[in-house]
Amino acid sequence: MGTRRRVKRNAYSTSKGSGDKDVKSKEKPAPSNTEEKTPAKTSSGSNKRSLTFAIGGVLTLLGVAGYTFLRHPGNKGIDDVGIATTLQQPATQTPLESVAAKHQDARQKLDALKRRERKEEARRLGMLTEKEVDAILTAKENSWGLKGSQGIKLQVDTCQVSSNEPIEDYMVWKTLGTESSVDQQSAARYMFGVFDGHAGHVCAEQIAGRIGPMLDTSLEIIKQMPVAGSEEKTIIANSNGSRKLQSTIKQLRREAGLDWDHTSLALTATFINMDYELVDGALAQYRKLQDASKIDELLGPAVAGSCGLVAVVDTESNEVVVANTGDSRALLGVRLKNGTWKAVRLSEDQTGRNKNELARMQREHPGEEHAVISRGRVLGALMPTRAFGDSRYKWPLEAQQDLFPIMHSRGHKYATTPPNYITPPYVTAKPVIVRHQLNENDKFIVIASDGLYDQLSDAEVIDTVAQWYEANRKAVDSGGTSTLITPDKNAATHLIRTALSTDHQGRRNDTVIRTLLAIPPPHSRRFRDDISVTIVTLDRDNNKE
Repeated sequence: MGTRRRVKRNAYSTSKGSGDKDVKSKEKPAPSNTEEKTPAKTSSGSNKRSLTFAIGGVLTLLGVAGYTFLRHPGNKGIDDVGIATTLQQPATQTPLESVAAKHQDARQKLDALKRRERKEEARRLGMLTEKEVDAILTAKENSWGLKGSQGIKLQVDTCQVSSNEPIEDYMVWKTLGTESSVDQQSAARYMFGVFDGHAGHVCAEQIAGRIGPMLDTSLEIIKQMPVAGSEEKTIIANSNGSRKLQSTIKQLRREAGLDWDHTSLALTATFINMDYELVDGALAQYRKLQDASKIDELLGPAVAGSCGLVAVVDTESNEVVVANTGDSRALLGVRLKNGTWKAVRLSEDQTGRNKNELARMQREHPGEEHAVISRGRVLGALMPTRAFGDSRYKWPLEAQQDLFPIMHSRGHKYATTPPNYITPPYVTAKPVIVRHQLNENDKFIVIASDGLYDQLSDAEVIDTVAQWYEANRKAVDSGGTSTLITPDKNAATHLIRTALSTDHQGRRNDTVIRTLLAIPPPHSRRFRDDISVTIVTLDRDNNKE
């Protein structure tokens, strides 16, 4: 999860040209519902730079060897002037193998330097080739089609590019309310989620693997519950987890009323119950077992943390419901009647910079108003005010004093108690819900981790996807090919390529992405975060079977 300050820029338009994009509907089988994205494995051999000074001089004369990087606000930008030469790919290697070798060589060079020297040296690393950049961008992309109710079709494009190793983002999608034997690509409701881990990947990994079935269970429990005015009935719960989930749902109904819509209630209960299992449930289980060999397995996800955003697209009721915990973000691309595009937020970042979150935190911790959010962070350390895991902001002090020394000695470096820890819990996983009734002007939904929004503003995100959408829509209507200059056949890949090719003034240059992707993890985290994107396009234009 990123810590960079948000960059707000004016919207821009990328020039269009001829291209050979295949724009026909992609009806191939959908990928696995949980997408775990990990970087390419590092080659064991070293790869020395093969360019001579003479070739470098020729490239400089041609104007492709040097590029001036303008400083990105915050401590993660590339600034000043860096001379970057293109490191050639050996003919015997695939592009990804070549990237791995170059990363290993660069990592060894940067690791040998003092910390203050690494950023300057990172700017001097050579650029990747265009083929290597394409290989990174397309390695973790996917596209598939889904059928909804009322003739609505969904086109789903996903892509991830890592900066952490392994990546700390996880993406998930699921058909809701159907049995496993039913066609998973034809239903009324679908969920799409992104989980942006921090302090490691294990918390996000656990959530991504478990939240879909838990949401289905929540919806089934709510479906069986009585409506307002009817008699209470016993609901069959076949496990301790289901009974706890049922209890959470009942408590929420008492607090908010019986008329709370099913999807919002199910999402809220699922988020709360998932966090309970990760944090308090795991602690209780460990104390019951008293098995030291289980401490990493049971409590590792609790010490790590994750933001989480889930969007449920309901084609029967024609609405989207978004539950957000943390600072991932969902945007709606709306095409106005005059042909222009508008970005509509379907979520709000829950951080210390959010005035509503700041007021809530101060209200919940009276007498700690100046400490509860310090330097824009929870107790001066954690950026999101809502998150899964992060037991150091939730467990009682006694539990931390008992377990954190053991866990810290086992490599969990975040198993430490923050300062001014007086009235926990300070962080909640209870999501903020946004419901939106979809109409014919709503064309696509962008769901992404905050690494994308470190690079682009909301308007830039929507403008970029809209450009791809319109170019491909014209190609479909005309029976030709896309006029978009990008080679990307995937909207999410096109968006990430644009984000990593754009400087802080909104100017796009391919040398930016070729230089950024040449910097190996973990050093790349000083310049960019993991980026995970799901784009759901709502197709009402071809709604006849």
